[in-house]
Amino acid sequence: MRNFIFHNPVKIYFGEGQAVHVAEEAKSRPGAVLLVYGGGSIKRNGAYNDVTAALREAGNEVIELSGVTPNPRLDKVLEGVKLVKEHGVSLILAVGGGSVIDCAKFISLGSGLGEDEDLWDDYVETGKPAPENLVPLGVVLTTAATGSEMGDAAVLTNWARNRKLGYTSFPLTPKFSVLDPTYLLTLPDEQTTYGFVDMFCHTCEQYFSLPSDDNLSDEMAEAIQRHILRSWRACRRHPRSYEARGNAMWDSTLALNRVISRGKEEDWVTHGIEHALSAYFDIPHGAGLAVVHPHWMKYVYASRPEATARFARWAVNVWGVDSTGKSEREVAEEGIERYVDFLRLVGAPLTLPEVGIPSDSATLDKLADHAGEVGGSYRHITRDDARAILASCVTSVVF
Repeated sequence: MRNFIFHNPVKIYFGEGQAVHVAEEAKSRPGAVLLVYGGGSIKRNGAYNDVTAALREAGNEVIELSGVTPNPRLDKVLEGVKLVKEHGVSLILAVGGGSVIDCAKFISLGSGLGEDEDLWDDYVETGKPAPENLVPLGVVLTTAATGSEMGDAAVLTNWARNRKLGYTSFPLTPKFSVLDPTYLLTLPDEQTTYGFVDMFCHTCEQYFSLPSDDNLSDEMAEAIQRHILRSWRACRRHPRSYEARGNAMWDSTLALNRVISRGKEEDWVTHGIEHALSAYFDIPHGAGLAVVHPHWMKYVYASRPEATARFARWAVNVWGVDSTGKSEREVAEEGIERYVDFLRLVGAPLTLPEVGIPSDSATLDKLADHAGEVGGSYRHITRDDARAILASCVTSVVF
């Protein structure tokens, strides 16, 4: 394992009715609260009523910022930063899923910047660490997908430039997160599916990377992946099951709270390529991952012995492939095929045409240019490699 530091200070309030703790968290930070959310779903699932009741009890002034969209955008973040500074906000409270949380994280970042600093140019584009004096962030989670509720990463889209970039800096970490599975009971099937794709892909981005030595992080990643698949099936059978939704919620949180990446290089190529898709075509993040991820797998699984061995291990330990009498390559291919079959079963898109993205040469070149040299662990992916992966996404994975 590589050397690492692990520090995750997020306080988790898990279970039904836990939004009452928002009151004590808000009371401890006197001043206005900026309530950040998307559309009307939080008013239908009960989260809005629970949160506003807690804030009334706390006695804080509440400023609302609604209308956060999937693939959150820079203009909404800047709107929120303006409200924070105008109203002396002491707590930013994100009520929603990953897009809302990420938008709130960037609002928090903007709250600590000077007048001569530009959030996008000086921080998102460069990766410059965030300052420490940020307005703190709290979360009330209403989806199971990104894991943003217990991490320091966020993604932002600059629609004017067709740029979608990830940004990671420890000061963006939430102070607390409320995980109440009842808020997931009315999630649409499509949103549930894309959430599971996202969390499963998160575990893979960490698992499929060097070193390949025997380590606990990989064992934990396999366990989380198996459990994600069980939760996924349970939510399909019983979409209004509190137990199934609760497991899904905790799966997504543990998939990206950094514990399974400790000692690992990590990869994140699939996410880097997907960001190009949604930067230009504004598709759901989970849909883009479902398209790109299996094609990335096919592109890298035989690139070096360590990669083939890791994919074969994954096929056996996560998908239950019988390796008897088969080569590592054959086992690896069967694992990827089972993944593709599962994605097809749950209705996830598998090709660019299925998500409405043209497959002409000019479009593929434009997407590859955005992806650029996205890095990677088992195989370093250049701009031309990204172009080749995108070209393969025109049709389903076939060996």
